[in-house]
Amino acid sequence: MKIREFYILDNDIYKISVYTEDWSQRDKQLMGKYGEPEIQVGGKFTGSYGFSLPTELLHVMSESPFVQSFDGRDFTHAEEMSNLWADKISERIGVEITTLRANDDDYTREEVINV
Repeated sequence: MKIREFYILDNDIYKISVYTEDWSQRDKQLMGKYGEPEIQVGGKFTGSYGFSLPTELLHVMSESPFVQSFDGRDFTHAEEMSNLWADKISERIGVEITTLRANDDDYTREEVINV
């Protein structure tokens, strides 16, 4: 699985899109067995310029990309806020995928023995 981030500055609006892509068959199988992880794309973001966004849970694969924008005319530190948001979203995705993969026990399997 890959996380790809796109940053676009348009008319003093900082736009960020965070994509998940290139999912392995193993990840897809784990999601089929345990459910697709969700991440919080809102909530509190703490850093040099902390802020809050409305809470919203989205699925890491089927609801990608995760998109947010910060208007430089409304926020003095819009660029820093956009960078913080993207960093935290990527981090949250990583945590959820690590947790999903930890469910794989490496023992459960089927073996066929021909005699």
